[in-house]
Amino acid sequence: MPEQTPDFEAGVAYWANTEASVDGVLGGYGECVMGTPVPRLDATSSRLLILSLLPSLSTIVPPHASTPATPPRPQRPFRALDCGAGIGRVTSTVLLPLFDLVDLVEPVPSFVKQAKRNALAGKEGWAALHPPAGATEPARDELTLKGARIWRAGLQHFDPLCPSRPVAGSSGVPSSSSKHVELFAHLGGSALPWPDPARELDLAEEGYDLVMVQWCVGHLDDPSLVEFLKRSRRALRTSRDGKVEGFIIVKENTCKDTDGAGAGRLFDDSDSSITRCCRSDKAFRDVFKQAGLKLLRREVQQGFPQGASSFHPSLAFDPPPTRADLLICVGRVGSRAELFPVVAYALQ
Repeated sequence: MPEQTPDFEAGVAYWANTEASVDGVLGGYGECVMGTPVPRLDATSSRLLILSLLPSLSTIVPPHASTPATPPRPQRPFRALDCGAGIGRVTSTVLLPLFDLVDLVEPVPSFVKQAKRNALAGKEGWAALHPPAGATEPARDELTLKGARIWRAGLQHFDPLCPSRPVAGSSGVPSSSSKHVELFAHLGGSALPWPDPARELDLAEEGYDLVMVQWCVGHLDDPSLVEFLKRSRRALRTSRDGKVEGFIIVKENTCKDTDGAGAGRLFDDSDSSITRCCRSDKAFRDVFKQAGLKLLRREVQQGFPQGASSFHPSLAFDPPPTRADLLICVGRVGSRAELFPVVAYALQ
């Protein structure tokens, strides 16, 4: 049996036919489910993890701090990259409340259009892109302290270190994938210190403090994911003396480890094509090792309701799951539904 790998184009086509809303991108769990709002729980846990890694982002002393002394926030903009950003849910609820400049990368046209509409509407975290009500010119632009750029691209085509540069193929020659990278929208004040996307970042001044990768890498095969993670690490903020100061968070569902061909991977072929896969904890660790990343922390998402599914909203359970702290996805194995915990990996 040939090795199964995700079909990226089929995956994009799948999501292109999905409603461009929080409910759509979360497989029907954008609203309150069984009294537990999945989006709010997810965003809260993500922000807490980020603040534990970058405590200077906090405006108050973190409860986990060993001393009341909190590192002062550096007088520079903090930057984040939202990978597989969809309609900008994570940017709005997690990243913009903490960071100053956020890049969003998403390949589905309807999603990037909706992300721009959400940003212009200024609801939730998007409000940070707009000056206070009543501000007059020229103060309006100066008071717009945060910004966002929306890129239409697949992660395998995107180089965080130099977004406008074509990603080189296996031969080392830039591929035609450059045509798949488009700066779709530039939002926020015009005076914001955005780096030129046509040149490599000055990592000490412009590197990313955080690369956030959530619920999207199942559409990439292992080689593509490894290469993207390598490119992401090369774009993290790094001090002049070479110390990496930025972080990568990968937050995804995980399946059980298995033996034999395709070990540690479960594929969803419900639409008659291999669109995405769920990796096991071991498979993720192998990918991180190949990418040269150090695993700093591993956290299991708590509090999600039984049956919540980010991949397959019509999933049926027989017998029903008993763990209420896991997000369920993909489908059943044999005659039983399996639990696929959402795990956040903090990497550097």
